[in-house]
Amino acid sequence: MILAGIDIGTNTIRLLVTKTSDSSYQELYSGRTITRLGRGLDRTGALAPDAQERTFKALEEFAAIIADHAVDRTAAVGTSALRNAANAAEFITGAKQRAGIVITVISGEEEAKLTLTGVRRALSHGSNAGADPLESALVIDIGGGSTEFIVTRQGGTASIESRPLGAVYLTERFVHHDPPSEDELDDLRKAVMRELDSLDAEHFRPASLTTCAGTAGTITTLAAMDQELKEYDPDRINGYILSRASIDSMVAKLSVTKLDARRKIAGLEHGREDIILAGAIIAQEIMDRCGTREMLVSDWGLREGIVFDLYEKSRKDKG
Repeated sequence: MILAGIDIGTNTIRLLVTKTSDSSYQELYSGRTITRLGRGLDRTGALAPDAQERTFKALEEFAAIIADHAVDRTAAVGTSALRNAANAAEFITGAKQRAGIVITVISGEEEAKLTLTGVRRALSHGSNAGADPLESALVIDIGGGSTEFIVTRQGGTASIESRPLGAVYLTERFVHHDPPSEDELDDLRKAVMRELDSLDAEHFRPASLTTCAGTAGTITTLAAMDQELKEYDPDRINGYILSRASIDSMVAKLSVTKLDARRKIAGLEHGREDIILAGAIIAQEIMDRCGTREMLVSDWGLREGIVFDLYEKSRKDKG
């Protein structure tokens, strides 16, 4: 069965096309485009016309790729930006008219569940037989508009929380100079700390956690930067151990580096240079709370979870 999953995020939209069966999984196409759909949303409460247009064009390109691969079923999900925008319904209608793509807006909890599915599949691949690296873990997904927190426990149900900690929103709210001033970064960090204070301490209790894992653009970009990758290589990202010392070093460098210079940093994806610092600070503060010095990185996340979920629904539909 050929399936397609589309993740429509606040900063980036992603497409994955796979050939999936009960016993095999083959990636046919993987692509992403930074459209910054949520630009200005935190301030205005609505999706800007130019941001919508960029995203419509990307979705039209995705629709052509889906058609070329003769996809059997497609699932497209919207996350933080579409959860919060007053004109989200207008955008969803436009996406169907322009690209023929039907978008379902999912809750933060649903987003986290799908993300966990993708991360678990990625990190269990190649691990010791029977071993689950996420048996007792904190999994974080730092996005453009929100951060999802998933706590897994041996023999228990995962605990899921979503908070409005997004790299795009925090950057727009606090960073107004290039490079940012010390006061701006201090205010940004305090905002992150306040939001984390609202989470149950259970999410960060070191004794109950054996692994801290991270996924999505901020984390994978930091992993690419740490390895100074000239080209993004999923095989070198998935399973990579990102140390707190490395994140600290990158935050220190980014804090005093202008955007033009950031664009020359190996591993830093073009279009993410303005928001990577806010995302890295979120990661720092989360690692502080759970007392870990290392984060296990997953290249897979929500997009892959969408496809695996679609496959299971397709099986049920066939009876």
